[in-house]
Amino acid sequence: MKRLFSILFILLLFPMTLFPGDEENGPDYPCSNKNLQTPEPGTCLSLNAYRLLQAIEHVEKNPYNNDIAKKLIDFVEPRVYKTVHSIIPGDTYDVPIKIYYPTRKSTQRPTQIVLFIHGGGFMFGSIEEYDMAVKKFARKANKIVVALDYRLAPEHPYPAAVDDSNLVLHWLSDHAEQLGGTGSRIFLMGDSAGGNIAAVLALKDRDEESNRVCGQILLYPATTMVEKEFPSRVYFLNDESKNYMLTKDFLYISKKSYLPEGMDESDPYVSPLEADLSIPLAPTLIVNAEVDPLRDDGRFFAEKLGMNGQVVVYKEYEGIIHGFFNFYMVLPEARKAMILIGKFIDDHSCEAPPKFTV
Repeated sequence: MKRLFSILFILLLFPMTLFPGDEENGPDYPCSNKNLQTPEPGTCLSLNAYRLLQAIEHVEKNPYNNDIAKKLIDFVEPRVYKTVHSIIPGDTYDVPIKIYYPTRKSTQRPTQIVLFIHGGGFMFGSIEEYDMAVKKFARKANKIVVALDYRLAPEHPYPAAVDDSNLVLHWLSDHAEQLGGTGSRIFLMGDSAGGNIAAVLALKDRDEESNRVCGQILLYPATTMVEKEFPSRVYFLNDESKNYMLTKDFLYISKKSYLPEGMDESDPYVSPLEADLSIPLAPTLIVNAEVDPLRDDGRFFAEKLGMNGQVVVYKEYEGIIHGFFNFYMVLPEARKAMILIGKFIDDHSCEAPPKFTV
């Protein structure tokens, strides 16, 4: 969380800082600056994304006291009408959750509930770390959002995170009316590793015929643990000149930490891309970043859903990097994505079970 404060502090305090190599042409000219170039032909970083990567590199090399950054973030932090902390009891772990009510109206009239599952490579992340982004999303989408702290690897490998998230999903579905929800069916939303968990929950809901999921919203999701030479992985993990938020080492450690020894990496409950997608599934929105090692995980999952007649909407933001949801203050694409997600939820009613479309 302190690292995030530091990065945002630099970008908010010096929003127009020209990092070394910036040129007069600006962001309207594709790859006008060699620093915006990526190894993938025809793909360029946006100027804002490049500046963000530079700020992250600066923080990594020059750590400093975060007190000033924290005060600034507190000043600009988005506000919601009400938050509620609670604990969902489980057989082996009691799951902490935080419920966000965006406005007074959301406490007075039925409002759609969204279960948000954070990313972090299955090893990191928390309600606290995602608090500002979730608040901003709740306000932009005008939805009740519930975030949870699932158990993290390597201390708690698969299926701990899935079990914890599934426990909260079932609890929300059973208590939706008391919480102010529009019905017992919940929207799942997750980013990166959280997108993986959200997709797995949607599959389990389908396979178990629980009918608790209204739709799934996957932000730059990790959809397969199988080693595949997707172009995005090849290009962006092998570029020694830039770090695109994810590295080969991080993905390797993440996978090794999350999967129990001997587990089949093609199991659909860890690799949704390998699942049978011909059976009706809840409507899906995939929000992707173009300059992201996991980009093709999302692209190919969307394509496979579409080829199997599923309801799927795919949006990819050009020049944007992995994890952009958390940097809504400096990346307008994140704010646009929040509005898009809100519209997707509004456009997909939860009053009836999903229908299979061809």
